[in-house]
Amino acid sequence: MSTENYTCTPNYTCIPPEVLAPVGDEEALFAAIRGGADAVYFGIGEFNARQGAKNFTLENLDEAVKLAHSHGVLVYLAFNIPIKQKELQHALEIADCAYAAGVDALILQDLGLLRLLNEIYPDLEIHASTQMTIHNKGGVDFVAGMGAKRVIVSRELTAAEVKDIVDHSNAEIEVFVHGALCYSYSGKCLFSSFLHGRSANRGACAQPCRRRYRFVVNGREVDERHIGGSYPISCAELSTLTGLEEIVKTGVVSLKIEGRMKKPEYVTASAAAYKAAVEGICGPGDNPTKEELEARESELAKLFYRGFTRGFILGEKGVSHPKYSSNYGAFLGKVLDISRSKGNTKLTVRLNQDIQVKDGISIFTRERMLGSAVTGIVTISGEHIKSAKKGEKVGLEISSKTGRAVQRGDELYLTTDTRLLDTLQKTKLKTLPVSLKVRARKGEQFTVVIGEESEKPVETRKTTEKSPFVEFTADYVVQEAEKAPTTVEKIRKAMESLGDTSFEAASVEIDADENIFIPVGVLKNARRTAADLLLEKILSEDQREQKHPNLEDFDYLCNSEIHGSDMSDKNGLTPAVNETLNKTLSDTSSGTRVRNLASKQLLLSVEVNESSSFFEAAFAGADIIYVPVSKFEEFSAPENAEKLEDLKAKKVELVFRVPLINHDYELEKLKPLLVKIKEAGFGIACSEFGTVQLAKELSIPFTAGKEFNIFNSFTASTLYQAGAYRTTLSSELNLSEIKNICEGLQTCKSSGQTEIFVYGRELMLITENDLLKPLVDRRIVRKDSKVLLLDQEGSEFPVERLGTRTLIYNSKVLDMLKYVKNLKDYGVDVLRLDLSFNSQAEIKEIIKAYKEALAGKENRLKPARGIEYTTGHYFKGV
Repeated sequence: MSTENYTCTPNYTCIPPEVLAPVGDEEALFAAIRGGADAVYFGIGEFNARQGAKNFTLENLDEAVKLAHSHGVLVYLAFNIPIKQKELQHALEIADCAYAAGVDALILQDLGLLRLLNEIYPDLEIHASTQMTIHNKGGVDFVAGMGAKRVIVSRELTAAEVKDIVDHSNAEIEVFVHGALCYSYSGKCLFSSFLHGRSANRGACAQPCRRRYRFVVNGREVDERHIGGSYPISCAELSTLTGLEEIVKTGVVSLKIEGRMKKPEYVTASAAAYKAAVEGICGPGDNPTKEELEARESELAKLFYRGFTRGFILGEKGVSHPKYSSNYGAFLGKVLDISRSKGNTKLTVRLNQDIQVKDGISIFTRERMLGSAVTGIVTISGEHIKSAKKGEKVGLEISSKTGRAVQRGDELYLTTDTRLLDTLQKTKLKTLPVSLKVRARKGEQFTVVIGEESEKPVETRKTTEKSPFVEFTADYVVQEAEKAPTTVEKIRKAMESLGDTSFEAASVEIDADENIFIPVGVLKNARRTAADLLLEKILSEDQREQKHPNLEDFDYLCNSEIHGSDMSDKNGLTPAVNETLNKTLSDTSSGTRVRNLASKQLLLSVEVNESSSFFEAAFAGADIIYVPVSKFEEFSAPENAEKLEDLKAKKVELVFRVPLINHDYELEKLKPLLVKIKEAGFGIACSEFGTVQLAKELSIPFTAGKEFNIFNSFTASTLYQAGAYRTTLSSELNLSEIKNICEGLQTCKSSGQTEIFVYGRELMLITENDLLKPLVDRRIVRKDSKVLLLDQEGSEFPVERLGTRTLIYNSKVLDMLKYVKNLKDYGVDVLRLDLSFNSQAEIKEIIKAYKEALAGKENRLKPARGIEYTTGHYFKGV
């Protein structure tokens, strides 16, 4: 993307966004402060999306917040996982402790928890996590309406799209600028969960995308050279440093760095690099040069590198890095010659980086990546030296064991730069700039006023935000000097000596008489006491009283009779929807519907892709049928009119599935079609918040898909109150957890149906990366090709190309037929079959089997050849 869209104009004001650094433990917190980060984010225990990090505890949270705040660093607590029904009370207790400790914001994924915390703590900022997959203006507006102050938008947006959102939204916008990328749209990945039982959405990702895979197209294996390597779905590291000005000019308020599981030196270096770049871009001098930014980026590569991508935000769509999936460092050079001896192997190389003895290197051999320490450096003349410069031709001595596998032409990478690590470790902690005013008048007590100097531009400060200050008056009365007077320079020097504090004197203003005497001890004590009082004031302003919330006290939030909802109004729903709701919900005296577990019947919904499959499913007995929204015009054709009327008479509910991902330009194209669907008397199925917002605005009945990661009754009820008449619960829940949700909905008198997925292939992920493009360009993959992704165990994952997006499905087919008769006991209303991959004959057979099972008859499906079946998470969970 051209940066011409963001050329400065006379009216343009560059407001520096904050640099937000990742913190996985206390050591990383110090590292972030050293790097000059404006804010940090970290998690507590298991309630965050990085369970593999050391994280913090409730016991050391208070000290961590105080440490950060004492250096002028804001603290955001990552609480970004879906919360189970039975975890809600504990989640509130953690949030209460965080609130009391003075955290500046909570980062949330769970919509129900967001609703609760906004009600309980209206003065606590809430940031909507990137795990909420918000990628359009409507999604931002929806969560902002729920109480989110800031939205961390999807990493798949371009800078132009981000700027459009910033320009048209009231919420603050935050973007990722550096670090690891998820291959899937964050929040929409089940790969790790279904392969390894470790939920990425719950922070326990096993990173299956970083493993080796092969492609099979129409039964034939594809040479990996056609896709660039063995790791086709492993992403490169995001690095936007060289294009950061384009991002800054979008108007985002925060630049986020990923890396809560990376080493402290990485945190220091990345925070420092982006902070320096921002200051250069928005500062009064010249912008940082390309060479300066590239030098910074080269340092970052030495700390963690698996290829860099500028990312979608800077217009680079090829974000995968099939060559290798682990950290292998900055390119050092190619092996020009090899000399082997009993003690070591010497690799001759022309250096692309400075290097010294004890640095670490990785070697890309023909078979695999190897690592080794550099035990010696030898010049061409044979002299042993301790270090060598970029451009020099030298011999690097490594262990003979590692050296056996190395050949001429192998690539070397610098993974450990000991000099860089030492420099980063010795970097001083960021200080908080303060101003001091001293009054030293004869016959008056010596006085020091000290106050924080805000680094924020006036445009970014809250209207109520004032820089704290304190005044300290010493007991000592300023005397006339008898011998050696105390000069202004001595007073200034004493005041500026703040080295043992988290403060730095930005300015010292002295109002003093001439020929005065003040003992040095008085000066130091006054400065020290004033600084202590200021720090105490800064930290005390963060403290809040705990509220000790009880979850039961907030059941009213999900009560439809109190809050009402669009779906409780029968007049706003189609006859078919009313019919299906009447089968599972009961009317109250006030006219709203509520759940009634005792009298309801289980309904069967079916998902298909073709109109012919739709009619087959309808006449086979499906109560509800989901079809792609793109099929609406086909259904509206005159030849289908009579069939549709027959189905309407039978009260078969037809729902049009809106795509899983909808950028703003796609929503604009979709809007006229949705209006036609509403006029035709049908509803839609939503999978992201932007389409929910659009459905609300257009008053279209809608269902909320499992992509919303509904783990509790408060999330479900929030969607009901937004207008949903049915919610599909998360596929990561077990049956007991599903029952807990349904009981919670019953307790708080919430309306709306619950649906669970019981048959079909689970969609593991959707990605903006066009995975099959290299194979399409070579005509290996065509429109009707059957493409499989094979892992090292031989599991086959179907791959589909949807425009330029990619969908990957589970290798196994979910089938809960033998347990259907018991599912009513768990409180659900609708059982969903995804028959998108099935033939018409199979559709008829599967629906028949499930209908008979619902009627209490024993039935079995004939296993399809070569298909492995699973019961998913229903008997285990995550």
